[in-house]
Amino acid sequence: MKFKLTALAALLTVFTIVNLHAQDIDYKGLPEWTWHKEGNTEYYLYTPKNMETGKKYPLALFLHGCCGVDDHATMKNLVDAPARMWHNFAANTQRIPTYIVVPATSRGWSQHIPDIKKVIDSLVAKRDADAKRLYICGFSMGAQGTFTFINQYPDYFAAAITMGMKFSGDSLKVKDIPMWVNQGETDYFSRALRKQVKAFRALNGNPADTGSTWNTGVNPRYSNFKDKGHVILWEAPTEQDMLSWAYAKVNDGNKYPNIFFNTPNYGSTVKQAPLKLDISAADPDGTIAKVNVYVNHILVKTLTAAPYLVTVTLKPGHNFIEATAIDDKGKVKSATLVVNTRAPLKLNTTALPVAAAGKYYKVKLSAAGYGVAHFLATASLPAGLQLFTDGTLQGVPVTKGTYPVIITVADSTSKVSKRFMLTVKPKPMSEVLVTDAKNPDGVAYKVSKLMKGEVPNFNSKDTAPTTLLQEINFSNLDKYAGLTYIKGDVNDTSRTEQNFLSFNVDENVTVYVAYEVHDLKYHSTVPAWLNDFEKQPGQIVAQYRYFNVYAKKYPKGKITLPGGNTRRNGVSTNYFVIVKKQL
Repeated sequence: MKFKLTALAALLTVFTIVNLHAQDIDYKGLPEWTWHKEGNTEYYLYTPKNMETGKKYPLALFLHGCCGVDDHATMKNLVDAPARMWHNFAANTQRIPTYIVVPATSRGWSQHIPDIKKVIDSLVAKRDADAKRLYICGFSMGAQGTFTFINQYPDYFAAAITMGMKFSGDSLKVKDIPMWVNQGETDYFSRALRKQVKAFRALNGNPADTGSTWNTGVNPRYSNFKDKGHVILWEAPTEQDMLSWAYAKVNDGNKYPNIFFNTPNYGSTVKQAPLKLDISAADPDGTIAKVNVYVNHILVKTLTAAPYLVTVTLKPGHNFIEATAIDDKGKVKSATLVVNTRAPLKLNTTALPVAAAGKYYKVKLSAAGYGVAHFLATASLPAGLQLFTDGTLQGVPVTKGTYPVIITVADSTSKVSKRFMLTVKPKPMSEVLVTDAKNPDGVAYKVSKLMKGEVPNFNSKDTAPTTLLQEINFSNLDKYAGLTYIKGDVNDTSRTEQNFLSFNVDENVTVYVAYEVHDLKYHSTVPAWLNDFEKQPGQIVAQYRYFNVYAKKYPKGKITLPGGNTRRNGVSTNYFVIVKKQL
């Protein structure tokens, strides 16, 4: 009992933090969402566009984590990425028209399951939802609710996705339900998950598996996010193609086969010689009709009976191997394998494209060899440019000239360097050069161009910057797309200094300050210094964050702006600054 109480206290502490973060979200939603109530359960329903008469369409259910203030469903319940992924986030597009059901609770899901099932059953019976393509997804408490739901109704869903919670229930009852379970590496509440995955896979005929993340052919699929904790709501749906995995699952009464490689081991290094593959495949409710083997996406062999043995030829470097099992009723499951042969590391990029001062620049460097390549610049890059470890060189250069740049790429066995010459041409007449943007502590602020996928803020304390898409990214830029802007630092949101952000411009400019606004369910204000600016029509939208825009003209030279003081004004996202050359 003591352990249970301690665990519960820790869970409530974590979710109090998550819930406090959610309280300042004033999401406006999408027109496809409508509020409903069934019994004691309130929920939102997304009704897809472009449905055709007589056709059936998938339905996705998302169960949120702990803990709501009450059981009332609000727009905030629709913000979590596992709910929004089904309509492609702010893009509001669907590769397959799909109903989405998002209910609300304050404590636990068990008491809501009968109501939720009535909702889904009604959409199947009276609308166009497809009983064979029902998908359930849950985070933390919602993952626990997911396990409870599939234990009560093991033949109901075509697939289940969980994040941030260990399994609970009868594993024998649900072992054949396609599941994709996800956890952060340091998550307390998922700490038993890897061992549970190992046990599940043993039940499904793969006792040698240790709970590996690369084993895609034996249920359940498992992902573990390095250096992440409990809240992987954004990483899990955006760094993996969960939708393709889910949509491929159909609940037609025929269970999926399991398939895996006995040898060689995933990621192993072998001689570049014919390689023998030893594959196991079995079907829980039938037989295996055939196993197709692909090497680097080319079909090399079809096997129609066990033992499933085949010898393949590899190319130098990385080799992607896939074995696909097809059962006697047509269900398919694939196992994947990466095998390396030793190959000299090579930086394939031969030259860097020409850049221009004040213009956005982005190039992806290419390398080939053995292992995962990491890039770094060993000679100074032109001001405004940054090289990421995945080989992406991007930014807004500010000074014309020709620069020697030495790029080094390294893998687990070696490193190579190459010297490039990067030419930065003079800035076009339409551009403005923004330089020396910093706060009073001398922290440099990032300068970029407004485009979809870019972000309003950056984190100056981030020691591992990435090119991965961030959660709060621009989705609607109104008339400001393509303009130069200065990102706000997430660490400076509540700063109040009168002379806070300073920067230089080489032209007479209009400065636009984009300041977060709450104007639906909540109400926010702006700092007094923005009264000297002229409020512009329209808003800039970054997913579920909204920014009003305020304009003021400045001569070329140094510009200084006060701090955002967001806490006092009822918002949480730092402002960002857009500059446009005066015509």
